[in-house]
Amino acid sequence: MATHTIVNVGGTGNLPATNELPVDMWSKRMSAMGALTPLTVILSKLSQESAHNFRVDLIEEFDMPTTVDIAQTEASASTTIYVTAYGTSLVQDTLLFNPRTEDLRLVDSTPTTNTVTVTISQGGTTSAVWKTGDTVFVLPPALAENDETFRAASVKDENVYNYIQLCKLQFSITRLENKMTTHFGGPGSKRAQLKRQKYREFRKKAELLKMFGGRASSGTAPATKYFSGGLFHFLNNGTLYKDFNGILTETGYDNYLGDYRDENPDAVNIAHCCAPNVIRQIGYMCKDKIRISPNAKRYGLDITQYFNGPLNVDLIPLPLLKDKVTRGWGWLLDFTRIKQKDIDRPTFYGDCKNVGESEIIYDTYREVTSLLVANESRHSMHVGATL
Repeated sequence: MATHTIVNVGGTGNLPATNELPVDMWSKRMSAMGALTPLTVILSKLSQESAHNFRVDLIEEFDMPTTVDIAQTEASASTTIYVTAYGTSLVQDTLLFNPRTEDLRLVDSTPTTNTVTVTISQGGTTSAVWKTGDTVFVLPPALAENDETFRAASVKDENVYNYIQLCKLQFSITRLENKMTTHFGGPGSKRAQLKRQKYREFRKKAELLKMFGGRASSGTAPATKYFSGGLFHFLNNGTLYKDFNGILTETGYDNYLGDYRDENPDAVNIAHCCAPNVIRQIGYMCKDKIRISPNAKRYGLDITQYFNGPLNVDLIPLPLLKDKVTRGWGWLLDFTRIKQKDIDRPTFYGDCKNVGESEIIYDTYREVTSLLVANESRHSMHVGATL
């Protein structure tokens, strides 16, 4: 004989059977997904080019150096100096000017290393001690009237490359579940939701690859894995790398942009792609410069550009940089020198297995992509701009 539950007073918690009450379901799912991939959008619109191989390359050409840095402090003005690099560019009879000591020296013979033999006190100057870190200007050779010697020196081109990376993200649902009706739609509606969800994931992870990917390869064909390097790989500790050490000040930021301008005097249309927190810090720096009228009812800034003398930068937030470390990260980018290179653009492949072969529908997002960053000194990476 069945046993029944007896209640004295019926209520919502004790009288209806489980699932007897209708579910009060809002008719639309509430998404918390925002626009999070500006870097991918910009590169796709501005500079996307097709790739043709597992590796993408470009050739960079460079100027001959017009300055060298001193690597070792002298005990006294010496006939031997040591430079940190480019010693072999200092051909015989090259004049060297040190602006700190205001003296000239003459290179005696074309060096084969970064050790350079010189004659001091040239051009009517008296040489003083050259110190570690001195920047010395390289002037043209001073030659005799009957000179017939040859002093050849050139800069070798360099190859910059990256690998393409095969990326796939997949989701699955049973064929029976795909035929079910939900509060949000008929058969197929759940699969459509998963498709949107996975596409968002795919876009965000592709954005992160452009920022943080590392260049490498492993394995033997056809089981070779290729890893595509991103901005961090190419620009971390580069020529203009900057660590703000946790504090972003107006002077520090202006100096950062000034260093970029000094290195790239012809640069235009430079974008500062950075964590939203960095843009907030820039706004905080500028707020006290606002003049408020007595009748003003609003106060604040909506900054999309920062003007610093001859260098203007567009401010582009990268919403995925929000953790306690990368909230102080960013890059100064010249988008004319960055190329997105795809063999296969992002593509959706639906139901990769046929009915009868599998009772599970497997759907796939796939792309084969790479990124070329030309002339690392035309870009910059910074960290530590957190406060």
